[in-house]
Amino acid sequence: MNDLPWEDGLLERKLESDQKDFLKPFVAFANSVRPGHTAVVLIGERDDGSAQGVSDPDGIQRKIRRECERIYPDILWRSTVYEKDGQPCVRLEIEYSGDTPHFGEAAWIRRGSESVKANDAIFQRLIELRSSVVREIALRIGERIFIEGDHGSVSFNERIRGGHPRWPRTVEAEIKSVNGFWATFEVFGPPRKTASEPIERLMLSWQDKQLKVIVKA
Repeated sequence: MNDLPWEDGLLERKLESDQKDFLKPFVAFANSVRPGHTAVVLIGERDDGSAQGVSDPDGIQRKIRRECERIYPDILWRSTVYEKDGQPCVRLEIEYSGDTPHFGEAAWIRRGSESVKANDAIFQRLIELRSSVVREIALRIGERIFIEGDHGSVSFNERIRGGHPRWPRTVEAEIKSVNGFWATFEVFGPPRKTASEPIERLMLSWQDKQLKVIVKA
């Protein structure tokens, strides 16, 4: 099960009168959107999806830019004007930046349909995602990869006994989860098993356009 803060609904509708509350959901979406996915804020739509529209689309886009410029580190966003039921509305899209946690007075995240302050555990998980190895593996949760042992890191006696003590040969696996301490994989075998390795033992490479995780002894 993926225990990163990427599971909640990332669509929110707001009215033009909600401009004073733009910053919190923008930060929350930037901190909560899954890699490869997009969070969306629809400004000018009611909660039931019907259109009220906005009176000044250009002004709304300027307000969005001002609020996004208050967020640190910078977030990945874009806004467009669209029409629904004959009314002009503004669509804001926010993508995963790889630079979490983002702050706008606080490190907000999404919990269902609400933006809430990140607790200590979630905040630490956001920090961990900045690690290049953790980030690269996190981007591929659920994907098939290769795992092999780093035979150059084993002792002479281990080489005589067959090489790497845990990964004597290259195998295919699926990435199940990752945090700042270890990554967990489901190995397709034989035999099929679940295995975890400390992050500090992992190096990354590529084989046949698939990620290869090389594990030091």
